[in-house]
Amino acid sequence: MSAQKVRTAIAHAGHMPTSGRGLVISAWLTGIYFVIELAIGLWTGSIAVRSDAFHTFSAVGGVLVALGAARLARRPASPDFSFGWFRSEILGALVNGGFLLGMALVVIYMASMRLGAPIDLPTGPMLLAAAGGLLTEFISLGLIWKQSRSDLNTRGALWHIVQTFVGSLLIIVTALVIEFTGFLLIDPILGMAFGFVLIWASWGILRDAARLLMEGTPKEIDLEKTVDALSGLDGVEDVHHAHAWALTSGRNVFSAHLRVREDIDSGAILKDAHDLLKSRYGFYFVTLQIETSCLDEAGAEEIDLSASRADPV
Repeated sequence: MSAQKVRTAIAHAGHMPTSGRGLVISAWLTGIYFVIELAIGLWTGSIAVRSDAFHTFSAVGGVLVALGAARLARRPASPDFSFGWFRSEILGALVNGGFLLGMALVVIYMASMRLGAPIDLPTGPMLLAAAGGLLTEFISLGLIWKQSRSDLNTRGALWHIVQTFVGSLLIIVTALVIEFTGFLLIDPILGMAFGFVLIWASWGILRDAARLLMEGTPKEIDLEKTVDALSGLDGVEDVHHAHAWALTSGRNVFSAHLRVREDIDSGAILKDAHDLLKSRYGFYFVTLQIETSCLDEAGAEEIDLSASRADPV
C-alpha cells in the first residue's frame, strides 16, 4: 500500500464511530441485574417485581440493538455501500423507538386494567429490587449520557435505561405510599403517567430517525444561509443544486454546483468554498462542482432549491 493510501486510510479511520464501550458495560450491568431481579420476583412471588424485571429485560434488548447497530456502522465503504454502513445506526434507532412505543402502550394498557381492580403489593421485595435497579441504571446512564446527546442510536438505548430507572423510582414511591397510606391506586396511576412519557420519548426518536432517512436538512444547518455564504465568495455568480443531509447523527454532508466567472481561478474558488463549508458549518464531507455555465439539468428542477426560490409556486 502506498504512503498516500496509508495516510488516507488513517484519516478516514479517525471518523469511524466508536464501538461504544459504555454500551457494552451498560448491557452487562443491566443484563446481570435482570437475572437478579427476576430471581427476587420468582422467590417472593411478587408480580410487580417480575413485571419490572421484564422492563429491565427490554432495556437490555434496547442496549444490544444500539450496540449491534454501532458495530455495523464501523464497516468501511465498499462498491455496494459506497457511503459505508453509517445508516445502520438509524435503523437501530428506529427499532428502539418502535420497541419503546410498544412498551409504552403495554404499560398504559396494564395500568388501565389495574385501575378497576387494584391489588395489595408486597412492599419489602419491591423496595429491595428497586434499590438495586436504581444503582445499576444510574451507572449505565452515566456511561452513555454524553454519547447519547449526539448519537440518535445511543439515545434510543438511553431511553430504555431511563424507562427502567424511572420504573425503579415509581416502585419505591408506590411501595412507600401503599405501606404508609394503603392507597392502592397509586400503582396504576403512576404507571399510566409514565407510559405517556414513554410515548413522547419514542415519538422524538422515531421523528428524528425518519428525518435522517428522508435525507432532510440537518436541524443545525440553515441551507439558505449556507448558499448565501457561498454566493458571497469572490467570483461565484450562482449556486444551485445545493443539498445538505446527514449520513447519521453528526455526519453532515453537503453538495452543490457553483457557477463561476470564466476569468477566475476555479481551483482557488473550490478551495475557498470547501474551507468555508468545513470550518464554518462543520460538514463531514463536501462535494462541489465548478461550472462556467449551467449544464442542462432539465427534469431535476424539483430538487433544486435555487429554482424554487427564484420561481415560488
